[in-house]
Amino acid sequence: MDLQKSELIEKIEAKGMDFRELAEKIQMDPTILSLYFTKDDYPVPVRIIKKVSEALAA
Repeated sequence: MDLQKSELIEKIEAKGMDFRELAEKIQMDPTILSLYFTKDDYPVPVRIIKKVSEALAA
C-alpha cells in the first residue's frame, strides 16, 4: 500500500472520522471515497489526497 494512503487512513482513524463525514467536507460521494481508501495496492489520485489532507488539517 502507498505510504501516503496508509498515513491518511491512520489520520482519519485517529480523528475518529468516518468516510461519510469526510466526504461531506470535501464534497465527494462517500462510497467512492471509501473505495479509494480501501487498504489495497491501488493508488489514490493526487487531487483526492490533497483534498483529504486539507480537510484533516482544518
